[in-house]
Amino acid sequence: MRAENRTIGQSASFIEAARRAQIMTAAIETVNEVGYHRASLAQIASRAGIAKSIISYHFASKENLLLFVVNDVFARMDAATGAAARTGADPAARLAAYLRAYLAFVRDHREETIAAVEIAISHRDADGTPLYLAESEPETALLEGIISDGIASGQFCDVDLTVARTTLIHALDGGLTRSQMDARTDLDTYGDHLVPMLLAGLGYRPDG
Repeated sequence: MRAENRTIGQSASFIEAARRAQIMTAAIETVNEVGYHRASLAQIASRAGIAKSIISYHFASKENLLLFVVNDVFARMDAATGAAARTGADPAARLAAYLRAYLAFVRDHREETIAAVEIAISHRDADGTPLYLAESEPETALLEGIISDGIASGQFCDVDLTVARTTLIHALDGGLTRSQMDARTDLDTYGDHLVPMLLAGLGYRPDG
């Protein structure tokens, strides 16, 4: 009997997860088509082919749903870049792996990332602060740790960590913007040009 109940519970969880994924996909498509402010639960429900009440069962509000999208997309991006950064043999290799993993994530999840950025730019918290101004603590710690290690090892010059980290992030965001402007943008080739440029800006010399 317990085994039967467990099977039923697992099936229900799978169905709920599939439904939430369906709703998130419809939300991403809607935001990318009409923007954050014009996207409504009715439009999202229509795109998903479900009743609006079904969305309300899974998400408390439009804001709750769209913030869930942001958190999901950026959590997966952080996981991908963090895993890549652990593969490098030295700080320069770790940073290069991080940068390429970011661009690869955007390449492979372009629509989700564009929607997440649109939401982050448009949404404000209860105090009126835009969501995009909230920095990711794991990302900050990871990048500053790599840069600090590079300075300590002599691979990078002595730079201000905040300036260096901010420059790297904005450079990567430029790749996303380029891809948003032109879906044909080859982000692998983009990275081939961008990564050496950013490493050189930190004072890295491959043969030095």
